[in-house]
Amino acid sequence: MLSRGVRDQSLLNAYWVPLNFQGAALLTIAVPAALLKFQTAAGHVQQLAVLASIAAAISILVPPPIGALSDYVRRRGGRRRAFILLGCLLNVASLVWLAFAGALWSFTAALFVAVIGQSISTAAYQALIPEVVPRQDWGTSAGYQGVASLVGAVGGLAVASLSSPNATFLWSALVVLLGGITIALTPEGRYVEPEHVHVGDWHNFRVVFLSRFLTNTGLTLLYTFVLYFFRDVEKVDNPSVTTGLFGVVALVGAIVTAFWTGAFSDRVPRKYILAVSGVPMALAAGGFAIAPQQQYLVYYALCFGLGYGAFLAVGWALAIDSVPQMRDVARDLGVWGIASGLPNVIAPIAGGWILARYLNPLVGYQTLFELSALTFVLGAVSVLFVKPRPERIGQANTLDRSIA
Repeated sequence: MLSRGVRDQSLLNAYWVPLNFQGAALLTIAVPAALLKFQTAAGHVQQLAVLASIAAAISILVPPPIGALSDYVRRRGGRRRAFILLGCLLNVASLVWLAFAGALWSFTAALFVAVIGQSISTAAYQALIPEVVPRQDWGTSAGYQGVASLVGAVGGLAVASLSSPNATFLWSALVVLLGGITIALTPEGRYVEPEHVHVGDWHNFRVVFLSRFLTNTGLTLLYTFVLYFFRDVEKVDNPSVTTGLFGVVALVGAIVTAFWTGAFSDRVPRKYILAVSGVPMALAAGGFAIAPQQQYLVYYALCFGLGYGAFLAVGWALAIDSVPQMRDVARDLGVWGIASGLPNVIAPIAGGWILARYLNPLVGYQTLFELSALTFVLGAVSVLFVKPRPERIGQANTLDRSIA
């Protein structure tokens, strides 16, 4: 078991940096910007909606079977590291391919293969925290995970907003490759059947899944089309830079709350922190809808970030709390990941339909942001239905109360 020390936790969570660097850089800025050079009958908004939805479908189909396979290998004394590194190498090769793709079909194929590689790595990697960290420190470790994810996202947005799409793809490949080195140094230890075989239950798993799905739907409605909002409505000169600036400000605010709320959730019921986190995100989305003027954007970004940091860290801790059995942790976290991936399939299509329905682009984007705010509120309310874990003979522990 790893300690809660800074060195151990930083090494364990380091690979979240390249995963989120890639996620923030590609679909938020680099891919939308790159699509503008491909002239298609569908138009850039509809083309992005289709690509984002298919990429999301891949990201939710791959992790459950790969996670189940890594659980099977792990129970027989194998390592999850092989799956992580395989996905890493596939991801790097595809990102380089993206940078040199000269046709839409080649660009699309490279993007999808990169998503497959990233999904393989994520499926095995996300099971390391509950396996090697004592249960009473899961919230603290989730705080480190949140900070690492946000640092990666800030870096990805900064690079993507200041670089060409092709340069961003190459930078992403380098960052992912360097992240693979940290995997070689991350300890797994000898597999031992966990003491707390039964962790959560299916009721809590379903509630956490629903809450995550609703909140991520709101997130996807916001970030998928925000570059085109700045381009088509705000008429900014460089929408990539503006999108990157907005994202960086939001993520800096998120870093403020991610670590301490994760650690604090080891001491109080996590569901209340997660419910409160939805309030500033809903207020920010509502502000976009009511008064989308540029002078207010930095305040919306900061407000959104404060809630998003808590959502990211505490939501992850609550997810591993809700996994029914530790022996299938990678498989079940892969299933839980569908709550993050499914909105990426549905929301871009729904958002594209909403924007195409209105002749006035401003009204279309305001409707989109109002729907986003509503899903944040519903996600915050639904998580309150998580139940405290019943005490079990031989496993009763005052720390178990942190589940709820």
